[in-house]
Amino acid sequence: MSEQTIVIILTIILGALNLVDWYTTRTILATGGMEANKFTAFVLRFINLDVYLASKAAFAVYVSYHLGFVNMKLLIAIIILYVFYMYRNWKHLKVS
Repeated sequence: MSEQTIVIILTIILGALNLVDWYTTRTILATGGMEANKFTAFVLRFINLDVYLASKAAFAVYVSYHLGFVNMKLLIAIIILYVFYMYRNWKHLKVS
């Protein structure tokens, strides 16, 4: 498998995780939950949630694609970290 193919697959995975983040964040906030990330909570005081999440997802996909060619191990580490946070969000949904 070529390096470009691997980077594209990893970018798609990160994009999918951002969609999960979008869904879980919207659902948690809609049911009375609070944003745990203080930076995001601050930003959401000034812009719409969907605008923020779409911008964040687009930026993450763009950066991950380019990062994959520079430091694929770092991209993999970011994806693993993101999986942890999405698991935490998903678990919070099941509890609520």
